[in-house]
Amino acid sequence: MPEPATFFLEQAEASPHVYFIYDLLTERVVFVNAAYERVLHGHRAHVDNELPALLARLHPDDQPVWRRYWKLWRRGQLTGEVELRLCTPGQPDQWLCLDPAHWVPAAPAPGWLGGVLRDITEAKQHQANSDRFNSKKNTVLEILAHDLAGAFVLVQQMAHYVQEEQEEPEVPTNPRTPEMLRLIEATSQRSIRLIHDLVDQEFLETSSIPLRRERVDLRQKVEECLEPYRRSPNHELPRLELELPTEPVYAEVDVNKLMQVLSNLVTNAIKFTPTSGRVTVCIAPHNGGVRLTVADEGIGIPAGLQPVLFDRFTKARRPGLRGEPTTGLGLSLCKTIVELHQGTLTFSSSEGQGSTFTVELPDPTAMA
Repeated sequence: MPEPATFFLEQAEASPHVYFIYDLLTERVVFVNAAYERVLHGHRAHVDNELPALLARLHPDDQPVWRRYWKLWRRGQLTGEVELRLCTPGQPDQWLCLDPAHWVPAAPAPGWLGGVLRDITEAKQHQANSDRFNSKKNTVLEILAHDLAGAFVLVQQMAHYVQEEQEEPEVPTNPRTPEMLRLIEATSQRSIRLIHDLVDQEFLETSSIPLRRERVDLRQKVEECLEPYRRSPNHELPRLELELPTEPVYAEVDVNKLMQVLSNLVTNAIKFTPTSGRVTVCIAPHNGGVRLTVADEGIGIPAGLQPVLFDRFTKARRPGLRGEPTTGLGLSLCKTIVELHQGTLTFSSSEGQGSTFTVELPDPTAMA
């Protein structure tokens, strides 16, 4: 029966992932398995000579993150997995996931760094496609809910108007007309409630799932999320504008949940902004982290409702300008999701002058 150390060594040699040990005292790799040659396309016998060039191939946007991680790792403070991109000219970026380890000997010495390095490129590509689909799905759901509810509100108002006309004594009335009008109005009310209950339930269920953080370019994700709004054929909605930086803006977030927050904030802004108005979404770096704002030119929030705006099933809920109903649940869930990201959600508003909601997320490297 082999010794445990022998068994683990054989297991590492057979693994498709890169196992390695780095001696901090000599600054040399004292062990790397055969997967190094398959995953990173180097020669294990020359790994020490190849290491500087390998680190130089890290994506430029990941270089400062790596320097932060390296300092933490050397001090034994880097826990949890780390994802980085490796650039190869003429080829797509290679995504690598590092599961770090740190060992300090009994005698005074710097110790060893070790770990497992996995190629997760294919998984990241699948996840990116899934995130893109989920983000668009949530946005389209919000748009459909808005448009369908608006249509039912219009039918309800028309039925009520015709019902009032039928009550005029000089207008001849079909005996079945009042009953049919009441049925149309009741059906419209039920349909509106059903539409918004479905959207709220989807938001509530998704928000209760634990965060799955990943480092992403929020500029790109925001643009993808809001694309259906910008292409909406409904000309009765206010104009939606994006103010995005030219450079990537990175954050450690659960993409699906954060884009649900954005979609909810934009939908609320649209509800309370007239057709001639504008809703502006802006994203920018801020204090090492990220600031995301949704500003509208709508009717604003009365001062008396502002203190309870983020309460669950808040009394501050109001129908939209086009009759859109609300349960008062969305902003409470938005605040919960943002705070799970260690961020803040705040707002400023004046009646008749619009509202601005601000999401601030912390420095991603500070959370390592």
